[in-house]
Formats: sequence, structure tokens, C-alpha cells
Amino acid sequence: MPIIYAAVAQKNSIFAEHPEKEQARLADVCARIVAQVPLNENGKKTFTEDTYKFHYKSLGERVYICVAHTETPMRVCYSFLESLDPLLAKDFNSPKKILKERMEFHNDPGSDKLGNLQNEIDEVKDVMMDNIERVLQRGEKLDALAETSNALATNAQDFHRTSRSLHRAYCMKYAKLIALVVCLVIVLILIIVFAVCNPDFSACGNN
Repeated sequence: MPIIYAAVAQKNSIFAEHPEKEQARLADVCARIVAQVPLNENGKKTFTEDTYKFHYKSLGERVYICVAHTETPMRVCYSFLESLDPLLAKDFNSPKKILKERMEFHNDPGSDKLGNLQNEIDEVKDVMMDNIERVLQRGEKLDALAETSNALATNAQDFHRTSRSLHRAYCMKYAKLIALVVCLVIVLILIIVFAVCNPDFSACGNN
């Protein structure tokens, strides 16, 4: 938001303003503020009323005052006020012209060097935050990959243990099967021998 009204006062009385007779309510508030400024005061003050801020700079009997919306940076308003006195000291007969020119200059966003610098800093900060977010996201992906790798390694170990257990189980079954076959062969041989030789081997002994 720009500076919308400005005035110059001498001995508590406004003698030049811009824009002239267009901001009656703001001009009336400024007149009341200026009337209460001590003539020997040198300083700066700001007052707030509704959505406006009234800034003034007093230099003894002379007071420079401007009005802007509350969103307008104070540095812009006080920079505007600071610029008035040196110009009026050189050309006191053209206060309205000076007020108009300085308002146009300070209301131009390009003239606010500090604001432009802050915007550039904000842009750089946004880029840095974006880069940090990407790095963090990449870190999360790496963490997920590491977790997947660990899970695969754990599954591989479990598979290896299961495979060994199954191998041992099949070996035991195979050994039992061999033992059973051997036993069956032995039993079969004994049956054949007993059938041929009789249980007391009497038949085989006689031959």
C-alpha cells in the first residue's frame, strides 16, 4: 500500500499538502496531530487510527507528516519524511510540488531498495527451503531403501535357516527310509532262510 497523504506544517499549522482537498478526513486528523506537537520537539512518532498510520517527523517549528495504510512499511514512510527537509531548504516556495514528487518516488516499489533486497532474500530462502525439502525427501527414500535392503537381508537369512532345516529334515527322512529298507531286506532274507532251512536249520544241516 502507498503513502496516500502528506503535509508540511509550520508552527502547528499545515501550509502545504498533497493531494490537496482530496483527503479531508485524513487532513483533519493530521491537523489535530500537528497542533499538539511541541514547537521545540525534534523526533519521530507514529499514531494508528482504523486502518491508517500517521507518521510525523518534527524539526522544531516545522513538522512533516504522512498517512499510509497499516500494511505500508514504516521505513518507506520515514524515508519519505527524511527526504523532504533538505529539498524544502533549497526550494521552500514549491512544497506541494516536492510533496507530490517525493510521494510518487517513494510509492514506486522499485525505489524501496531494502524491500527489494528483502524480496531477493526471501526468494533465496524459498529456494534453499525447497532444496532442503528435496534433500530430506531423498534422505527418506534412502532410509526406505535401507529398510528394504535390511528386510531382504533378514528374509535371506530366514530362508537360509529354513533351507538348512528342510535339508536336515529330508536327510533324516532319507536315513530312516534307508534303515527301513535295510531292515526289510534283512527280514526278507531271514524269511527266505527260515523257509528253506527251517527255523532250527535242520533242513540245511542234513544236506
